[in-house]
Amino acid sequence: MTKKKRFKADQVEDPGLDISSLIDVSFLLLIYFLVTSTLEPRESDLSMEMPTDSGKASSIQIDPLKIRLTAEGQITIADQVMADDGQMESELDRYKQLTDATNKKPLVIVSSDDDAKQQRFIDLMNALAKVGITTITLSGFEKGN
Repeated sequence: MTKKKRFKADQVEDPGLDISSLIDVSFLLLIYFLVTSTLEPRESDLSMEMPTDSGKASSIQIDPLKIRLTAEGQITIADQVMADDGQMESELDRYKQLTDATNKKPLVIVSSDDDAKQQRFIDLMNALAKVGITTITLSGFEKGN
């Protein structure tokens, strides 16, 4: 007779699932979405300027400054002949301060004679740049006028 061997299987506890890798993946996804998302700014963070009634200076109209350069090298600002470069710079500075006070952009119209010396024109452009006037219009150059 054969002897039957009976092996008794060990009792196995309930099978478990190792979720540590799942937790790692979920944290990686969370970090990914946090980094790639854009936050919308709050309304209080937006810079907003409301119109005010206190700005009476903004209703003032300032005409463009007309500068004329003659063939002899004379510079005329607003129909007034400038004696030297110092007077020209002070006149330009006064106009710049006036436009700054009224929150307007200074506008200068320069007309020059074709026979005027280039250096004199460059002196005029340097004086405009020195006082901070950058909006300059060159009108049609006049011939002998």
